[in-house]
Parts: sequence; structure tokens; C-alpha cells
Amino acid sequence: METDRHYFFEGLFIIVFCVAAAFVAVWLGSTGRHDDVTYRIRFNDSVSGLAVGDPVKFRGLDVGTVKTMSIDPENPRLVVVDVRLRKEAPVKTDTRASLAMKGITGVVFIELNGGDPAAKTLLAATPEGTIPEIPSEKTGLRAMLDELPKIIAKFSAIEDTMKKVATTANAVTEKVKADPSLLLRRPDK
Repeated sequence: METDRHYFFEGLFIIVFCVAAAFVAVWLGSTGRHDDVTYRIRFNDSVSGLAVGDPVKFRGLDVGTVKTMSIDPENPRLVVVDVRLRKEAPVKTDTRASLAMKGITGVVFIELNGGDPAAKTLLAATPEGTIPEIPSEKTGLRAMLDELPKIIAKFSAIEDTMKKVATTANAVTEKVKADPSLLLRRPDK
């Protein structure tokens, strides 16, 4: 009888432990808070490097995460990214989203900028039943790549000028080599 009681308590302990472990797993597995707000962002640029679960930052502070990513069925040149942001995140009608890179590691995240204190919140300005949409803007990296042809053209012009200066200096050097007395002459006044 003593052995049966021992096995009963042992089995009861295992069952209680498994139920408690399941509750902890569900509690830890629930992503975000229940009062978070879903916003939609449409990017014209590639979102390469961005993944579901990556952070969304407002002026450098974490305010949410990337929830889903897909290609826009109406316009395949756009990438639709749904983000889950904290309800208290100051997303205003003039807030803009862009992709940013953390250091040189290549880790990409969404950066939110703007938000004039006098502007209306995007959530309040959006009709009931629709997902609020944060407009995107060109990323700093993409803007730099778009300006790259202009920068190359400027460097090419500088190179041409430097070649002309080097050619002129070479001609003067050749004249001085041929007639060193040119260095001793005084210019006419």
C-alpha cells in the first residue's frame, strides 16, 4: 500500500509539473501585448535583410516589431510590411518609415521619423476597420546609391582637370630641363 501511495504522488507531481510547464510556455510564447496596434507600410525599395520579428524603432527607441511581409498583390513593385507597435507609440499623420542599417553589420530595421506634436495621431485619422498606413520614404542607403552616378561624374570631371594640370606641369618641366636658365630669369616688369 505504501508503494502505491508513493507512485500516486509521483504521478501527481509529474502531471502538475507538465501543466505548469505548459502554462509557462504559453505565457512566454505570446508575442507582444494585447493592446498593440498593427500598422501597414508599403516600401518601393527592396527590404532585403529585413525579417519577421525585426525591431521597429522611433528615433532609435524600440516601439514594436515586424509582424508580416508580402508582395503587394495590386502592385508587385511594392512590398507590404505589417508592423505591430505599442499603442503609446507617437505615430502621427506626418510620421514616415524608412529602412535603416545598424552599424556595418548589415542588420536592417524599420526607423520611424517625424511626428509633429500638433499633428493628429494616425490611428485617430484612419477610418474604423482599416489598417493605418505609414508612408515610406527612401532609405539613406538607397538615396546614396541613386546619387552615385552624379558623384562618379563629378570625380570624372576632377580627374580630367587633374590630367590637364599634370600635362601643363609636365610641359613646364620639360622646358626647364631643356633650358635651366629659365629658372634664373626675372619676369619683365
